[in-house]
Amino acid sequence: MKNLVVFGLGKIADVALHHILRDGAYRVVALTCDAAWMSVTALPKIPQFGLPVIPFEDIERHYPPESVSMFVAIGYHELNAVRARKCEEARVKGYELISYVSPRAHHGPWLELGQNCLILDGVGIQPGVRIGNNVSIWNNTLIGHHSVVQDDCWIAAGATLGGLVTLGARSFVGLNATIGGDLAIGEDSFLGAASLVLKSAQPKSVFIARGTEKFRLKSDEFLRMTTMPAIGPTRS
Repeated sequence: MKNLVVFGLGKIADVALHHILRDGAYRVVALTCDAAWMSVTALPKIPQFGLPVIPFEDIERHYPPESVSMFVAIGYHELNAVRARKCEEARVKGYELISYVSPRAHHGPWLELGQNCLILDGVGIQPGVRIGNNVSIWNNTLIGHHSVVQDDCWIAAGATLGGLVTLGARSFVGLNATIGGDLAIGEDSFLGAASLVLKSAQPKSVFIARGTEKFRLKSDEFLRMTTMPAIGPTRS
């Protein structure tokens, strides 16, 4: 079993750690983070792991790259650019970046996957798909056949990419967003939650779906109306 250091002390690291520890594929030996963030980060939120926290600037002295691998578990800040920078810094230090693929994801031996990817439970990956480096794909997402997800993307839970889609580098796909088949979405694009994209798009495109309008009645009034008995005589 390989030893692993996880970069990150926030909620994304919390999710990644729970999955990695649940499945037992790696022995997590430490957490790391930039020293400047250690006093203001969410460290108290994840004490249950009982792991030492080492400043990233000093990590190789405590856990040299020939003895451990690393996984960078931070979010999609600046359209994934922050995570991409930390991956590159870890590579410069000499660390191998591992990918986590849940055993509850649905794929076959055809899966082509880069480094530092996070593939969570219920993700369906069809034949012919290629996934680049530093891609996070959250629960119950479908990546259709022969699609390409380029480096540094983030795909939130429930999203659907049709077959033959190309998702450009550093793009963000929100909750339950859908990209139709045989489309190319340019790099640095943002697809908001529940957006539906049926045409190819240029780099830095933004798609935002309008939210459902709030109904005029309060919930108790609405439920009272919907359960109101029929007026007038009833026949037995």
